[in-house]
Amino acid sequence: MLTELHPGRARALLFDWDGTLVDSQEANYRAMEAALATQGMRLDQDWFDARTGLSSADLIHELLAGTGTRLTVPVDDLVAARDRHFLVNADRIRVHAPVAEVALACHGTLPLAVASGGARLIIETTIRHLSLERLFTTLVTRDEVDRGKPAPDIFLRAAEALRTAPADCLVYEDSDEGIEAAHAAGMPVIDVRPVTRPRG
Repeated sequence: MLTELHPGRARALLFDWDGTLVDSQEANYRAMEAALATQGMRLDQDWFDARTGLSSADLIHELLAGTGTRLTVPVDDLVAARDRHFLVNADRIRVHAPVAEVALACHGTLPLAVASGGARLIIETTIRHLSLERLFTTLVTRDEVDRGKPAPDIFLRAAEALRTAPADCLVYEDSDEGIEAAHAAGMPVIDVRPVTRPRG
């Protein structure tokens, strides 16, 4: 296990999914791009990459607010289309090995949760594909809370499910929104980006 990812004295570990445990950025971008194209909308990848911590619905709402575009279908329909595009390519998703190694090393010693702004169906499908489901005590997604990241709701729900005080949980994250959510939840956080996206 890499020293910079060591959980120290944490009593429970909460892992974001996309970008943290798995490398799914390109697949997520392509899926969202395809869904938005049905509305004649273009998706700038740099804009998308800067908002990796947002749920699909929140990202679409932010894009609409910034462009003044009006949809011909409900946002939920676009999210469902995005999810269908993503699932077609779910077999292309790969783990971020250094972060997965933490989960593997701590499994059976500490309670572990996936706490993600993604959709439950998407995460359950990719967890099974990658044979990681046995590692985690619980899974909390954007579907189970009122507010997504950067609000703390997802992390607080995960801590509650693990019966661990927020201050005793350690969060692994890869986005500014996720780090802000961890801080708002009163949880220490490790930014995995220096490991998963090393500068060259």
